[in-house]
Amino acid sequence: METIRKFPELISALITAARNIPARSVLTAFGVWLIIFALRKIKIRRRRPAIPFEDETERLSPEDDEEETLSPEAEKGRIGEDLIADILYETIPGEFQVLRNLYVPYRDATTELDIVMVHETGIFVFESKNYRGWIYGGMNDLNWTQAFPNRRTRPFYNPVRQNRNHIKALSQYLNMPSRFFRSCIVFSDGCELRKVPESSAFTMITQTSGLAEELQHRISASASAFRPEEMRAVSERLLPLTDADSSVKAKHIERIRDALESDICPFCGGELVIRRGKYGEFLGCANYPKCKFKRNIPQT
Repeated sequence: METIRKFPELISALITAARNIPARSVLTAFGVWLIIFALRKIKIRRRRPAIPFEDETERLSPEDDEEETLSPEAEKGRIGEDLIADILYETIPGEFQVLRNLYVPYRDATTELDIVMVHETGIFVFESKNYRGWIYGGMNDLNWTQAFPNRRTRPFYNPVRQNRNHIKALSQYLNMPSRFFRSCIVFSDGCELRKVPESSAFTMITQTSGLAEELQHRISASASAFRPEEMRAVSERLLPLTDADSSVKAKHIERIRDALESDICPFCGGELVIRRGKYGEFLGCANYPKCKFKRNIPQT
């Protein structure tokens, strides 16, 4: 009540104070307020940078997924592999050995495997996908889709099929049944797995943040598959594959480049035809929409 009774006095004091403020100061203050108000109402839209296709070799074949030269995309892939290796060394129980970048002979050529862990419970073959955006795909789809916030999409070969071929190559090389192998597809935490298959007994699909927990659970529920001397024998057989000479790597890269320049779809073997999309012309598979492979047309 006291405040209400003094309200007319407060108004009178404010009016007196306002009369003592120079008009120029009032106009300046009003102008600053007006600018701030306008800026708060204006929505500034930043132009998104163009997102190029990542890891050109991901769209080549089931067994080719990385160029030898450390392009920005390849460097990003190497970072993802480093993180997986660190997780294995720091969290996995039991006896094991980790091998990286194996060039395995397969079908009169070579296939490169990201990471292989020879563990007492089996041989774990890792395929690293250091991607961003949203990921969609089915277990038996020919290719999966990577979608970006700007609505652009990029197909990439189904990593389940890709790693299945890696395991076939390794099984053939070691002359060992496929039941000893486990396929591990590991996406980075920079992407979101919107619609992908559930993990199965022999195929694990996860992200780096959940890798340790899922592997520990699987290993604890598995019986030993190898004795220590058998593990050493397998590791010694695989170790030379991590030290491929320059000629092997050069042939591997040459085969990748040949596939990139070919007029045949590396996913399904269909013919590549010129199509027109929102961003201009590109090469697309004639078997679309069953196969969604596409490639930029080289500038001449």
